[in-house]
Amino acid sequence: MIKNMTWDDVLQLQQCCEKTDGISLKLNWDMLEEHAIDDGTHLFEIRDGKLAAFLGRYFFGGKLEICGMVHPNYRRAGIFTKLLLNGLDDATLATTSEILLNAPANSLSAKPFLDTVSCKYEMSEYQMKYDSESDKLTTINTDVSLRQATEHDTELLIQLDSDGFEESYEESKAIYDEMSPTQICENELILLRGVAVGKIRVTRIHGESWIYGFVVSRSYRGQRIGSSVLRKVIDREVAAGFEHLGLEVALTNPDAMKLYTTAGFQVTSSQDYYKYIGHSS
Repeated sequence: MIKNMTWDDVLQLQQCCEKTDGISLKLNWDMLEEHAIDDGTHLFEIRDGKLAAFLGRYFFGGKLEICGMVHPNYRRAGIFTKLLLNGLDDATLATTSEILLNAPANSLSAKPFLDTVSCKYEMSEYQMKYDSESDKLTTINTDVSLRQATEHDTELLIQLDSDGFEESYEESKAIYDEMSPTQICENELILLRGVAVGKIRVTRIHGESWIYGFVVSRSYRGQRIGSSVLRKVIDREVAAGFEHLGLEVALTNPDAMKLYTTAGFQVTSSQDYYKYIGHSS
């Protein structure tokens, strides 16, 4: 086994798979590095003294997303199937209401594996990266500002997510119940003349800034609040030296896609999600 395996070993495997397959894997590095590599959340396969495969498990309340990879030299040997079965043990199945398998839309190696698993296509999302030369976003509403969230804002954050992402209150609450105070404070509240009308989270990792959980309350949409926030965040991150900005958007959200495109974000890859039902015999 690899002595003192680190997240850098996982990063190197990711880079190898992405280069070989011409894909972009969604490994949620902001979540990975919240855990010790050996705490049992994520699964590994060691072959010939090196990391041959990785399966990431990402828990969001009662939901679970899975993404992983196998080194090109160790594929078609049933390794990922074994990792998946181990990752979906009885305890995990009993505590999750939904399991989604994530794979890059253009991954040829993922297709044969998905054919062996009982699952159905659920949704797709685009990954977008910022290009300053394509940035045409000029709107600024001076009444819009940002404030770092505190632990006391948790209930408000839950309500904003539930309202904006069409989740039940219970689903949103389950996600925040698993967060530490530090994670909760990574959110920023969007204020309109001092009133909280939305939220956004910006994570800086590996020299890049990623935008997550960006939502404006339904009753306040159409007032250019979202575009003003995006303008502020882009300018702030670039000024801080983070010129590589990224975000993710569902294909079913054309309004958000239009805003991001105007702001200079361009599609670099897409991810497909499959709802797990079970393994075929």
